[in-house]
Amino acid sequence: MSMQNIEQQDLVRDEYGNYYKVLVLHKDEETLKAIEISNLYFETSFHYAAAQIADANKPIGVFLQEKRNEFFVDAESRERPVYGIKDLMVNKIEVYAVDIRQPHPKREETV
Repeated sequence: MSMQNIEQQDLVRDEYGNYYKVLVLHKDEETLKAIEISNLYFETSFHYAAAQIADANKPIGVFLQEKRNEFFVDAESRERPVYGIKDLMVNKIEVYAVDIRQPHPKREETV
């Protein structure tokens, strides 16, 4: 699996079992040098308005977990791998976490 084939929307996992969504690719010409990732739960929360929750008795965490799991189904249907952070770093691709204190990088594309 080539680390140079990473796309926006791909998933990355860390050694603790947390999953992240690739938001931004940083390339030097055609060579991938770094990626920006954001926790998949955090990303999921930006895609759904409170009005979209069908069952008002369902905790928001359950709703977000169900929606987060749709990312895995989508990745599998597109035959995309889930990349490991350590694998990326070994392949000299820097990994940066999105600063959640700043405006979201995809804020124009959310809900």
